[in-house]
Amino acid sequence: MAAFRFLAWVLIALAIALLGADAVSSIETGAPVIRTTAEVLSAIGLDAAGAAAAGPKLIADGLGAILDLPLWTVFGVIGVILALIFRPIS
Repeated sequence: MAAFRFLAWVLIALAIALLGADAVSSIETGAPVIRTTAEVLSAIGLDAAGAAAAGPKLIADGLGAILDLPLWTVFGVIGVILALIFRPIS
């Protein structure tokens, strides 16, 4: 249980860091900058959009929707859900 709580907090911290990176980029350019999950994964060398499109249509559509979301949203939602599921019971 403690490992999942730790993972939840790490994901929440990563989400906040990614949100901060988008905020700094927005301030630098003077226009809103929101990096999608696909953009971040392609920046580290992974072709997530191509891999998602190679699957069955239903799975490809679902993964495509996730890849169009900002990565900080994906990490944040997963982290908050894990934090709620594995919170300490008093």
